[in-house]
Amino acid sequence: MIAGVLLGAGESRRFKGQKLLELWHGEALVARAARSMLGGGLSQVVVVIPKDPAMRAVLSHLQLTLVENREPERGIGHSIALGVGALPRSAEAALLAVADQPLMDEQLIRQLCAAYVPGAIVTPRYGSHPGNPRLFDRRYFAELKELVGDVGGQLVAAAHPEAVIECVLPERLGLDVDRPEDLFGLPG
Repeated sequence: MIAGVLLGAGESRRFKGQKLLELWHGEALVARAARSMLGGGLSQVVVVIPKDPAMRAVLSHLQLTLVENREPERGIGHSIALGVGALPRSAEAALLAVADQPLMDEQLIRQLCAAYVPGAIVTPRYGSHPGNPRLFDRRYFAELKELVGDVGGQLVAAAHPEAVIECVLPERLGLDVDRPEDLFGLPG
C-alpha cells in the first residue's frame, strides 16, 4: 500500500502570491497535483497546506486528508514531517510530491509506483538531474520526519544511495512553477 504526501504549504516568495491557487488548464495547481496523485492509484493522499481557507476550498471536492502547517516559514522539512506523520500505519511506502509541478500526471505516479520494491527509494531523473516526486519505503519515514529547514527528501535519498532506484522520465515532466512567467512557458 503506497500513500502520498503532497507538499502545498510553501510561501511562494518568488511568485509574489499563492502560486498553488493559480489556474492551469482551468484548475488550481494544488488541485491538479492532488487529483493526479489520487488517479495514480495511491491508497491515501495527505496534503500539507498553509492556514488558507481558499486552499481548503479548492481541495474540498477531493477525497484527501488535509494537514495544516501553521509554521510554513520553518521550511519544506517541517511540511514533510507533518505529512509523513499523518500517514496511516498501514502505508508501506509514501510518494512525496510538490504541488507546483503541473505536468506531473497519473501516468508519472503509476510509473514511479511500478518501480518500487520494498526497501527502496524511487527517484525520477529528468534529463540530467533527479527531481520530484520521490517514493520512500517506510524504513525511511523516521528520517523524513526529522528533516528541518528547507531540506527535502533528497537529503534522505543522498544518505542511502544503495537504496535509490532511478526512473528515467522526459525532462519536460520535471518542470515546476517558481515565477508567474513559468506558467506561460509550460508545454501543453
